[in-house]
Amino acid sequence: MTQFPNDDPDLINFLCQHCPEVPPASPDLEQQILRQVKTWSEPPKSHYSRLRLIVPALAAGLVAAIVGYRVFVPTQPSLAELATLEGFIESNWQGTVSNEHLESDVWHFTDLDTE
Repeated sequence: MTQFPNDDPDLINFLCQHCPEVPPASPDLEQQILRQVKTWSEPPKSHYSRLRLIVPALAAGLVAAIVGYRVFVPTQPSLAELATLEGFIESNWQGTVSNEHLESDVWHFTDLDTE
């Protein structure tokens, strides 16, 4: 048992004077405990509990795969977007091949068409 520091002797004396008596143990207490331990049996573990964890995990994985596939597959561009992209590529290609110097290099990143 842990010994308390002697910093409060009045409290220690009070507790020693008013401590309750320990009730006597029954003589066959150990035998009672051993009988209860022998009769107690652990219920068998069922495979159902494992199955209960595996099925939701598989379902969540399937849903994540389907959602992930839909998120990462790019959508097809519209005809207007394709035309804009084609015009952008043609103007940039012609500018690099003919070595034309424009007033600003920012025009490559600026969309001037407001169609």
